[in-house]
Amino acid sequence: MNKSLPSAITCLVLGVAISITLIYSLLILLYSWMVEDNIFNRLVAAEADFIEQSYQQSGTLPQPRSGFVTLHRNWQDMPQELIDARKRKQDRIEFDLNDGSTVHIHVLQLEGIDYVLMAKVDDFEVSKEYLPNLLGWLALLALAGAALVSIIAFVIGRRLTRPIKKLADQVSCLPTESNGATFANNYPDNEIRVLANAVETSFFNLQDALQREINFTRDVSHEIRTPISILKNLLDSRSHSQQLTPSDYQQAQRAIFELEKVTHTLLALARNESKQKSELDMTQLVENTLLEHFELNNSEKGQKLSLQLSLQEGIHLHANRNLTQILLNNIISNIVQYATGSDVEIRLTSTSISFINHTTTPVPVQPEAAGVKAQLSTGIGQGLNLIERICAVNHWQMETHSSPTVPLNSEHSSSKETTSAFKLTVHFNPT
Repeated sequence: MNKSLPSAITCLVLGVAISITLIYSLLILLYSWMVEDNIFNRLVAAEADFIEQSYQQSGTLPQPRSGFVTLHRNWQDMPQELIDARKRKQDRIEFDLNDGSTVHIHVLQLEGIDYVLMAKVDDFEVSKEYLPNLLGWLALLALAGAALVSIIAFVIGRRLTRPIKKLADQVSCLPTESNGATFANNYPDNEIRVLANAVETSFFNLQDALQREINFTRDVSHEIRTPISILKNLLDSRSHSQQLTPSDYQQAQRAIFELEKVTHTLLALARNESKQKSELDMTQLVENTLLEHFELNNSEKGQKLSLQLSLQEGIHLHANRNLTQILLNNIISNIVQYATGSDVEIRLTSTSISFINHTTTPVPVQPEAAGVKAQLSTGIGQGLNLIERICAVNHWQMETHSSPTVPLNSEHSSSKETTSAFKLTVHFNPT
């Protein structure tokens, strides 16, 4: 198992603390040895100054005042290991002799003769005497410091990594489908929130891409049914021996054109590239769409729907043309499929377009949800969902409303039925 962040931080801080403690202890020892050696050197130098001044004043060579300092004429009386070490390094003044003693020397010249002052300092060295106890105390101090630092590092490590651990737990528990809930603002406004924002954005982008892929599959299944049915009916109506008439060719070309246009539009919608917009004459677009849907007056159910039009002239909108065309086609197709009354009301204003038709088909709850369809529908329940998403791309808002059911004695039906008025409104400037 990988080491957790608090443990890693604790180990790192503990290692740094122990290293600093050891280095600091070593510096203290070196400093104490340097201070001690300099004291001995200054004592020997002070004896040398005293002897030189006394010799110049009296002409006689006095003895050193300190008992641990001896005066030697030339180097003949000095220990041989000292003479050998001095030859190897001329400026050396401290020597460890074979008998375990330590001496400091100072050379002075009187009338051309070398005299050597040698101080035997091993009886005055406190560093060697206290070193074992000092090392023990330093080790104990280092352990105590390391323990204290470990506790502090553990607490600080947990506090510092708590947001990261919380973020890791939250990311690992993210749902497979986005529910729209955000989490980045729950973190402190620092690098952690930046990281949380990046994770949140990536997650939503991924979910959007997956949802677009799902919607594309459903949209294609929904939208290509009509042109494929046209082509299929066209071929079924002609035997192999009969040739297609110019009208048949024209109908086939139109169906193929619709297939190509729908495929390009839905691919753009799936890739989130359907943001190219232009100025649309909405009044003209609605009129052309109604003219193209001849089944309004010749449906498969034998209906002839009377259109109550109230189209305001000169309505221009900034929107994606192909998506808007698909939106209108889907609305008209739904009316043809589900309308059971004789009238269809269509109202276009500068702020909205609404469609009202009567139907005996029960309207499901949330009909705009993907996969939700009417009871007798043979489709896949994608039409209103596609309309709602097209509205979102154009920054519009779709609203549906079904009035309370009322009894109806239809002239076209022998039984007493209930009907409801279904109203679909697209708001161009939602508040």
